[in-house]
Amino acid sequence: MAYTINKSNIISDVNTVNKGSVYNYLRPNAFKFVIKDLPHVAYTCQSANLPSVQNGFAVQPTPFVDLPRIGDKLNFSEFTIRFLISENMVNYIELLEWLIALGFPNDYSQYKSFVGDRLNRFPFMTTTMGNSEPAAYSDGTLTILDSANNPKTNVFFKDLFPIAVEALDFDITSSTVEYFIGIATFKYRTFEIEAL
Repeated sequence: MAYTINKSNIISDVNTVNKGSVYNYLRPNAFKFVIKDLPHVAYTCQSANLPSVQNGFAVQPTPFVDLPRIGDKLNFSEFTIRFLISENMVNYIELLEWLIALGFPNDYSQYKSFVGDRLNRFPFMTTTMGNSEPAAYSDGTLTILDSANNPKTNVFFKDLFPIAVEALDFDITSSTVEYFIGIATFKYRTFEIEAL
């Protein structure tokens, strides 16, 4: 028995217009960022990145080609923001104070007093002794906006803490007025994406 091609079905499939979903594309300048414990920095935030996520892997040696095997530990890249620095430097200072308290360069009381002043702002954690104490972490939310500037997606960063603030270079020879942009880098436990 010979197989015959049904030409009419093929022509009909080719001529059918695809009526799939129509998408609006993601814009890089449609976002807002909020760090719960840095209101001034969040207000002047100019850019923020959605960090990369990598999964480690193991290599299984063989007499021929070594075989890669799926890993079991994720590595979240650092989170970086850029923000305009106000003239009174209040947003730069609040970030710098947090960073200094975590490193306590002068004495141990710097961390204790920083966290103690912010008991209502920072979450509590349980120590190895079973006691509760405030932790100098904060959660942050990157809200991605749609084409009408309405919130579309939230990216929740859990347990953020700063690890670096870039230098500010003052220069009297500059002929144009350019405002300082602060760059801060954070580590965090994880992030989650939630559609709104």
